[in-house]
Amino acid sequence: MIDSRKPLFGNWNYLLVVIAIPIVTLICAAFDMHSDGDFNVARREVLLRRIGHELLLQSGDSTSRVLPIKKIVENEYQISFEHKLMFRTDSLIALTRRLLGRDQLTGNYIVNVHHAGNSSVAYSYAISKNEDETIVACQGRTQPTAYYT
Repeated sequence: MIDSRKPLFGNWNYLLVVIAIPIVTLICAAFDMHSDGDFNVARREVLLRRIGHELLLQSGDSTSRVLPIKKIVENEYQISFEHKLMFRTDSLIALTRRLLGRDQLTGNYIVNVHHAGNSSVAYSYAISKNEDETIVACQGRTQPTAYYT
């Protein structure tokens, strides 16, 4: 006869461990499946925020904020600033090349600097892995102090 005081599988702790291990493994696998993509997107946004931060520092502003990065569409982002800033075009090019070069997902990219009030393009350039396809204009010029995005 079966003793009703003893569990059917012997020790309840053993049963809990046998059930818990596969569940924990599935949860870990589910997080691991999506973590690389999510991490890379978040990392890209941190790099963009860093570009904004360094632009402000180059403009002589160490106190105002880089506003939250806005994702416009897939692979298109907007950096906005709390206050006006000025920038040198060659510094912006060097900065984006240095920082976006750390992003494994970024190869070719176009940077458009817009006037915040009317969305007109104040400055733009295209960087390509193939140097022959890189387009950079007006290098070395200083853009006047204004609200840019």
